[in-house]
Amino acid sequence: MNKQRIAILSLVGFVVYTGVYIFVYLWRSFRIDEPDNLQYVAVWHGDNFSRSILVAVLFLIGLVVTLHLSQLRRQGNAGNITLRSDIAEWLILQADETNDDPSRLADRIIGTHRSRIEGSRTI
Repeated sequence: MNKQRIAILSLVGFVVYTGVYIFVYLWRSFRIDEPDNLQYVAVWHGDNFSRSILVAVLFLIGLVVTLHLSQLRRQGNAGNITLRSDIAEWLILQADETNDDPSRLADRIIGTHRSRIEGSRTI
């Protein structure tokens, strides 16, 4: 497993755990037992509610980070170009003949191709 997948899985686990924690905590916090006798019972839930809000904010932060990492994962290979094997072999042969670095030669070829597509350069 690569590091990105481990990070995503750990964040998803955190979000699921926090969601379950919110559900159980709110269920326990706001459950009011039946009073023994039928007299008025005053219950103040401010403290429990404040803790629930804090947990909900942590849940939201985990969710936002998870979504952000999933977007980065989708865009991970946006700038990379994968060459066919025959083109890669030709590129290595040309680099050996010109005594140049294959990646530098590929950058020049791709730059020339992009400039021709954009119309800024005609050769």
